[in-house]
Amino acid sequence: MRSLVAAALLSLAASAHALDGVSLVYGEGNHVGVYAVEVRSGDWRRWQLGESWRLSAYGVGSVAYWRAREESAHKELWDFAIAPVLRLERPREGVVPYFEASLGGHLLSKRQINGNREFSTAFQFGEFVGAGLLFGPRQDVGLGLRLQHVSNGGIKNPNPGLTFVSIALQYRF
Repeated sequence: MRSLVAAALLSLAASAHALDGVSLVYGEGNHVGVYAVEVRSGDWRRWQLGESWRLSAYGVGSVAYWRAREESAHKELWDFAIAPVLRLERPREGVVPYFEASLGGHLLSKRQINGNREFSTAFQFGEFVGAGLLFGPRQDVGLGLRLQHVSNGGIKNPNPGLTFVSIALQYRF
């Protein structure tokens, strides 16, 4: 079942355009470690903002493993996600700064992680804001910092959510 969901999410992320890159993500918050692999599509759309900045929209699909940092009967779960991303970057030679934001959907394999964090629904919303730098002659390697949050958006209580800070190491094909 999990493999089927993961394959569906990744194919949705790739359907608009060919896969354009992969990221390894590590985050931590609320006594939970988050380890993820993301794939990204090519840009769906680009807008030039003046002479120095560009805004682009693309999609990501991810599979994440959450592991509780405290002793509990509910130590781990899987998170499958798909989301659009808006990225503002300043294309130029050398190092390129960027800012990004995203809001998408998540499907959790279990509804509880650690002793006190129980989600009332397996479906969750996820958002992040972040900033980073792109390196290399084609800006094909990136390092970013994000603030991420996953919750059901008040669909049903309890709704504790999970907030974490993450680091993303990116490579574009």
